[in-house]
Amino acid sequence: MNCKFTIAAAVSMLATALPAQVAPLQVTANTNITISGLLSVGIKDSQISQGNAATNRQLPSEYHVDDNTSRLIISSVSKITDGWNVIFRMESRFTANVRPGDPLLPSFPGQGPAPTGLAVNDASGFADGDTWGGVSSPYGTIVVGKSTLYYTDTISSGYLAPSLEAPGEGQRIWDANGLATFNVLSTYMTGSVTPATGVFTPTTRQILGNTRSRNVVRYDSPTFKVDDVSMLNFSLAYSKNPAGATPMAGVTTVGSTYEIGNTVYARVAYVGHGFTAMGSYLDQKMAGVAASAANTELKANRLGVSYKIEGFKFGLVYDHSDQINGISTGAALSDAKRSSYLIPLSYNWDKHGVYFNYGKAGNTSGLSNTGMTQYNLIYDYALTSRAFLGLYYTNVKNDSQAYYQPFLTGYSPFGGSFILPGEAWKQVGLILNYWF
Repeated sequence: MNCKFTIAAAVSMLATALPAQVAPLQVTANTNITISGLLSVGIKDSQISQGNAATNRQLPSEYHVDDNTSRLIISSVSKITDGWNVIFRMESRFTANVRPGDPLLPSFPGQGPAPTGLAVNDASGFADGDTWGGVSSPYGTIVVGKSTLYYTDTISSGYLAPSLEAPGEGQRIWDANGLATFNVLSTYMTGSVTPATGVFTPTTRQILGNTRSRNVVRYDSPTFKVDDVSMLNFSLAYSKNPAGATPMAGVTTVGSTYEIGNTVYARVAYVGHGFTAMGSYLDQKMAGVAASAANTELKANRLGVSYKIEGFKFGLVYDHSDQINGISTGAALSDAKRSSYLIPLSYNWDKHGVYFNYGKAGNTSGLSNTGMTQYNLIYDYALTSRAFLGLYYTNVKNDSQAYYQPFLTGYSPFGGSFILPGEAWKQVGLILNYWF
């Protein structure tokens, strides 16, 4: 994926508008506007094992203040008739740690010059989050615009509202670099195999699906009550080209057309009787890419379940992805398949929460030493019902031919630590999250 798309991808648990905790501003008799958002900042210290590092590698250790994808959300509701409304949402990303004009990608010793002309505001800024408009009704909601699809699925926001409970990790403070949902479940690698040696060379790390997919038509069902304590909902989405118009997506091959490619997405979720369950499906045919070319189509499935009792929560999430023609061996192409899982455990009492997440990504298409493991240890404390402070420890270990890069690292506004295949990475963070 283009680095601009990856950087701009920040955590979007808010694929739908936050439940309003403040009185909306009434603009006219039939229209209300609500301002909400997230301030998420952290003080972090990260280190790289440097097992494969060159002598002049950059930042084997790094201390910095980091923004964990803060955002400002403006949403509005305008009544059509009873139960029917025109709705609008605009989410803008702001960085609390750097200025908008600061360089996005710095130059490091031994790494060559940085790309010119890229600043922080090229990757994050006004209306850069989930931004859409549409109609809500008793039969569900249909919106068009930019929308997060798949890669955030199973992240839980149950501490904000029971309807946002999900089976995956759900600590109330987060380190965007350390979220196992992104690093383990939502990252996969493509690359090449040297026929003579069988050695795999990873060439590209990808995020499953496009972050804030463009051109999306999305339907979210109403919440169906199964019984007095259970609810079920689902989502369907389609995009002709989630990376933007064909030239914007980098499709420049003569003869390639906008008509090649599309994305289909579906999700279903259940909450009730202490259980949560979620299933997601993604099929993304790459724009302008012929069926016989490399990296033509991405297919992914994710399933998660959890159970919560007396403050304890136990979960299991499984993800399987298949990048068609994602591996080249000489002149031959084969699929880059990868399975991964995440086990989130937590206990909350009074204003305190402790969490342990363990994730493992298997080998890519059976190629040896191409997997990784990650674990997180987290403690958080509720300052208020919507403000949380906590400590976050992340440890990522790559196999010798893998280079799973922690999310949003390797970039100047989000930390410059950049790992190489086979290296390990760890980070300690003191994080503040304030949902306003």
